[in-house]
Amino acid sequence: MEEKKKYNLIVFNSTHHALAAEEELKNKDYQIKVVPVPPEISADCGIAIKFSEKQKEIVDIIKKSAIEFAGCYQVIKQGLEKRINKI
Repeated sequence: MEEKKKYNLIVFNSTHHALAAEEELKNKDYQIKVVPVPPEISADCGIAIKFSEKQKEIVDIIKKSAIEFAGCYQVIKQGLEKRINKI
């Protein structure tokens, strides 16, 4: 059986907010990646920030920076199966 891969995504309503969040987090040395929003999630700008589920403080940093976001999701992948839960 394949190992489960878990990560979190923050999706944004605008590219401007996604880029502001990326800059804020990279300035604080967080390991993040800008990725396309999966088709299972609806978002206006189509850009998400992917980060380890161990970095839960990222959502708080974005909130404190007054950067608007559409939602935060946990993605669990195992083999060809992918589950996405809003958190």
